[in-house]
Amino acid sequence: MTERTASLINIPSIGRVERSGLAVTAILMAVCYFAGSRDLAVGAAAGGILFTANFMAIRFLVNALVANSYPKGFGIFAFILKMAVFIAIVAALFLFAKVNLYGFFIGVTGLVIVIIGESLKGSKDGTL
Repeated sequence: MTERTASLINIPSIGRVERSGLAVTAILMAVCYFAGSRDLAVGAAAGGILFTANFMAIRFLVNALVANSYPKGFGIFAFILKMAVFIAIVAALFLFAKVNLYGFFIGVTGLVIVIIGESLKGSKDGTL
């Protein structure tokens, strides 16, 4: 029981991909805003921030499972729960907040480009 508690205390810090993803999201948001569309900028911010959080959650779950802190069944349950929460958040954004669809995908694409760039650049320690 203390191992699980100790592993939750050692939450991993924000990595290069997350920092770069948030920077690219900020740039995309500024470009969309200065291009004249506030709705597009809000959509880009929502997409970039949400998928950066999704990437962080995936990284946190994978680190917890690789460390053998939790059984495999918990990992499957946690991934399904994570996906259900993110699908609910995206649905709420589109249904209730009326987030711009094109802006949302611009924000998501920014993070995807960062992930591809970091993987092509290579990593010194084998992780993103």
